[in-house]
Amino acid sequence: MVKVDFKIEKNDNRGIYYSETDRCLIYLPMHETLEDLYKTINHEVIHHCLEENGEAENMDELQEESLIFFIQWADTAL
Repeated sequence: MVKVDFKIEKNDNRGIYYSETDRCLIYLPMHETLEDLYKTINHEVIHHCLEENGEAENMDELQEESLIFFIQWADTAL
């Protein structure tokens, strides 16, 4: 089960997923809207799903980020 924690400190990242602990950190100051925050949470949870499914080991970081981008924008593109 993935855990999501929120931080109120500024960070270069908007969010980050740690596969070792199944935990996502979401940095609140890096978001301008609630919708933006939801997108980051979904983004990090997708990282978790790819890791759990074993797909993450078949991709490098850039491929994984691109796939997540396309997943999140698929409904808009269609």
